[in-house]
Amino acid sequence: MGKYFLDDEKVRVEFKDKEWVDIKEELTQADQDYIMNQMTSSGQNGRTATIEFKLGQMGLLERSIVDWSFTDGETKVPVTAENISRLRLRYRTKILEEINSLNEKAGEFVRKN
Repeated sequence: MGKYFLDDEKVRVEFKDKEWVDIKEELTQADQDYIMNQMTSSGQNGRTATIEFKLGQMGLLERSIVDWSFTDGETKVPVTAENISRLRLRYRTKILEEINSLNEKAGEFVRKN
């Protein structure tokens, strides 16, 4: 099914300290919708309808990260939105760079075909 549908393809991002994070190689439509919903909100200010745009990095990380090697002593730290939001910059930056690179590759394929 991998030719037509997304399975559990993932890419491992490795760090100098021997830690790693697995991310989805490609996002599903449900993932993209979730991220878009995190990036926008709408409402009404008096009689005027408003749409607010926000950065979607947290939603992108939440939907992209599927596993990691991080432990708290001997116990593996669960992959949760709260723990993802607490990742140090040195991890977040490299993860986001890899996600962006994968998205660019997927976008190139769409543009060429």
